[in-house]
Amino acid sequence: MRQVATGQIRVALLFAALASGCGSDPPAHPPSSGGGQSGTVAGTSGAGGDLAGSSNAGSLSASGGGVGGALAMAGSGSGTGAGVAGAAGAGNAGAAGASGSSGSAGAGGVAGAGASNCAGLLCEDFESGQIDATKWDTKTMGATLALQSVRAAHGKYAVQLHGQSQADVQSDYAFLIAHNGPTALAKHHFGRAYFYITPKPMSGHTGMVFAGTPGFPKPAYLEVANINSGWQLGYVKLDGPPNGEEVAYPPGQVPVEKWTCLEWEFNDQPDSATLWIDGNQLGQLNDQTIAYPPGHVPGSPIFDGKSSDLVGGFSDFGFGIYDWHPKNAFDLFYDDIVLDVKKVGCLPP
Repeated sequence: MRQVATGQIRVALLFAALASGCGSDPPAHPPSSGGGQSGTVAGTSGAGGDLAGSSNAGSLSASGGGVGGALAMAGSGSGTGAGVAGAAGAGNAGAAGASGSSGSAGAGGVAGAGASNCAGLLCEDFESGQIDATKWDTKTMGATLALQSVRAAHGKYAVQLHGQSQADVQSDYAFLIAHNGPTALAKHHFGRAYFYITPKPMSGHTGMVFAGTPGFPKPAYLEVANINSGWQLGYVKLDGPPNGEEVAYPPGQVPVEKWTCLEWEFNDQPDSATLWIDGNQLGQLNDQTIAYPPGHVPGSPIFDGKSSDLVGGFSDFGFGIYDWHPKNAFDLFYDDIVLDVKKVGCLPP
């Protein structure tokens, strides 16, 4: 009983403190930590906005893990009211604030574990234990795709793509594709995914990540790919005429048999692609860096007399393998995918 009373007193003090400062909006992701011994104030049920205190609680945390999540400094929803101090719960459940209403499944400022913990506009960590058919379309030819729990970058699950050898197929692919992605990503966006590949890739062009038009396997798109164990950034147009490709070759070898943080930036106005590995920028594709086809004059148009709006807007976003010239069988795993309008960054080690 003493712990319950103590928790109720702390909660009352917390709401009083927040109510006194509600004249200004908090930041979107407010860090908040105070002095004290070691406790946290954590959301227990999400939509109800209930708070459960813990004994010896002296600090507040604005970013917590676990099913309950941490105290969300601002609850908001699809309704008209915004909560002042909701507690974010698990999954998509958000928080109803102390004042205002949360609408339908409002979102806490910093949510707990689950889908509401997305760091961008489109996220996938596969921790639901299944491929979400409302988010992803699967396309395969020769290669295979499956969710598995033997190897993951974080958590329990990751998706596995298996590519065939040259003896089995002329070319093969397996992709997860998000169609009709967020419109904010249509002209310029950033991405992050963790990948693990084994054994060493030897093919003469294997697409990994793309953003482009509908119509797979023949869209127009920007891509991150590997070629003969190295890296390739490309613009590829398969929905012509005219058809063609323009590529650049960032330095370095594709890391093998280790989880690696892959980041990219795709821009369609003007067209460019940038690649980072484990936080280090490796190279770019733009009108200055075209290496294939040979003979490109730096500064001249990238393709068909243009260097801007070559894709025509990104609507489809793919993660997988498209092996144009198979040489050896291999496996490629993806985990912790995020797309956003700002650079996402790698997760803490």
